[in-house]
Amino acid sequence: MSDSGKAVFLSYASQDAEAAKRICEALRQAGVEVWFDQSELRGGDAWDQKIRRQIKECALFVPIISASTQSRHEGYFRLEWHLAEQRSHLIARGRPFIVPVTIDQTNDANALVPDAFLAVQWMRLPVRQAQGPELVEGPGGDALAVFCERLIKLLGGGELAGAGRAAPAGPAPAGPVETAGERRGTAAPYRKATLPRLLLGGLAILVGGAVAYLIFKPRRSPEEIARIIAQAEALAEKATPKPTEAPKPAAPAPTELPAGVDRHSVAVLAFANLSDDKGNEYFSDGISEELLNVLAKVPGLKVAARTSAFFFKGKEVPVPEIAQKLGVAYVVEGSVRRQGDKVRITAQLIKAADGFHVWSDTFTRDLKDVFAVQDEIAGLIAKNLELKMGDAPAAAREVNPEAHQLYLQARFFLNQFSFESATKASGLLRRAVELDPNFAPAWVALSRAGSIQGGYADTRDEFEAGYRQAREAANRALELDPNLAEAHLARADVQTGNDFDWKGAIESMRRAEALAPADPAVVDGAARLAYYLGQREKAVELSRQAVELDPVNPAVRVYRGFALLSLRRFDEAEAEFHRITELNPLAPWGHAGVSFSLSMHGRFDEAAAEAVREAETWSRDFALAIAQWGQQKPTEADATLARLIKSDGDVAAYQIAEVYTFRHDFDQAFAWLERALRQRDSGLAWTKSDLSLDPLHGDPRWDPFLHKLGLADDQLP
Repeated sequence: MSDSGKAVFLSYASQDAEAAKRICEALRQAGVEVWFDQSELRGGDAWDQKIRRQIKECALFVPIISASTQSRHEGYFRLEWHLAEQRSHLIARGRPFIVPVTIDQTNDANALVPDAFLAVQWMRLPVRQAQGPELVEGPGGDALAVFCERLIKLLGGGELAGAGRAAPAGPAPAGPVETAGERRGTAAPYRKATLPRLLLGGLAILVGGAVAYLIFKPRRSPEEIARIIAQAEALAEKATPKPTEAPKPAAPAPTELPAGVDRHSVAVLAFANLSDDKGNEYFSDGISEELLNVLAKVPGLKVAARTSAFFFKGKEVPVPEIAQKLGVAYVVEGSVRRQGDKVRITAQLIKAADGFHVWSDTFTRDLKDVFAVQDEIAGLIAKNLELKMGDAPAAAREVNPEAHQLYLQARFFLNQFSFESATKASGLLRRAVELDPNFAPAWVALSRAGSIQGGYADTRDEFEAGYRQAREAANRALELDPNLAEAHLARADVQTGNDFDWKGAIESMRRAEALAPADPAVVDGAARLAYYLGQREKAVELSRQAVELDPVNPAVRVYRGFALLSLRRFDEAEAEFHRITELNPLAPWGHAGVSFSLSMHGRFDEAAAEAVREAETWSRDFALAIAQWGQQKPTEADATLARLIKSDGDVAAYQIAEVYTFRHDFDQAFAWLERALRQRDSGLAWTKSDLSLDPLHGDPRWDPFLHKLGLADDQLP
């Protein structure tokens, strides 16, 4: 059997190479042609295309399933599996194609495999049991021989994979064979179907269900899906049912958008890393994030935030579910392969309602032209959504490839939001701007890194150095590109967090909103600024919009929680802080936020129990000191407050003032507020709307302090 129409493709994880080799040898000895690639890690475009071609042409696809494939959530074999699944929908029901084999005790009930693998019965072939250094066949010495005979029968068309599905190697079962789908009640049994009925059923499914299936397929190969759908439709059109055959089911009606979902809304998922170097994940992540940022500038397009879109990375979640959670009508996904000084980007735009691929294309470019191709992709996506790019888009510039690589690595660390990761990012970004001093996005990222270092600092020196870096880098970015929305946002962060330049922050935010009104980071920044300025109702509304754009970002929900508290909407605030802990139990202000909300509501016992669950030491002691005082436990409360002062007095003076205010020790409260002002404590930005400071509003020292801070009503525009 030497022609491709009789060839078997073996797909396996690298850990199962020895077992796959034994199966291959047994099949070849039986006269079966086997396509068995032993160079999984070699990669390259030619190799990739060869594998894809073989999967399109082989007669049978045999995925080898094991504990090894279960433990690997990523791998090229998974791409092979998805390609085979896609082809299976072009093959009439009842014709053999996918023949799963498990070589250990892996159970199909919880196997991490495509759905198509579960619609057929698996063959069990125990060839991996080890005795010393040698691999032996294990129980059933003739298992491989029976397996080979069965595959020869399938190749010859003597047995149908749908009707008489491939049985396990070994003795035939006494009763009728059930598929995985039948056992779960998800597939109608058709064991007694005749060949014509099976073929008709397969064609009917192609007409009525191919697109519907694609909706629920969690992740797709980024190439040629539109062509696959077209081929399916063409095949269906050629089918003419006989008079005795049942009519074809009607194609499902297009699904309408859920209420409240803008048809001009999109989420950019993390692109798959198909580079030879698996450590290049930061590169594929960065390309996805940069494309997202370009799309955020398209007028009229709502783009889900990076934090929320990337939340689904590595998770087997269907596209409709992702779209529903993010509140978008379309999803962009794709892949990135980097080789030397070239990069190949494949992107596709998917309509979530029906899984239809609106557009798909592949771009191969030099690394120095990577910004240009991102603009090109964004333009094509906008065109397919019947939108236009901005009237005056910034001209794409060439980028120093090494500087760009350092920038993407730094962005990877910045998204970890800690002092240590921001410090690593700062080092990488300084090298990037040394290589390319005119690289404005790198200067913006350097500013962002400085703000994180300042905000998460443990010492006064770290605090001051962080904000100094943030200020200088933001100014440099704006000198290079005054139309960079994120640069204006970076400057606003410094103006509110350290300079207390409220008029300047208002102007920076207006400029950012004009340049990128739908950017989730900009909307979140506008919500925070409204809170700082005492515009509590506006802060609640803008924070609602920010959460809609970035629903799984804990930081966005922190500000919304405090905005709700400022209006004494205690139950809503508590629920918002609870959502933070659900998203990330270790997120700052998760449990502490719940505790603070409960204390403001007078539920002190619950507040104390919640405070001790907070991961961050300073926020835990802050919330606990308030809750213990409310419990009328002054000794414990004094000890907790003393610990907070000793460890964080230089960087958390504002929180200490809040604790003293709750105790109605207004002299100490104002003393610590004055200290916070001398230290340029970023927490002071919260002063005007902070519910915990409301008791100070009647004190004669309140208005003069607001004037010192620049937040008095007569000082603001």
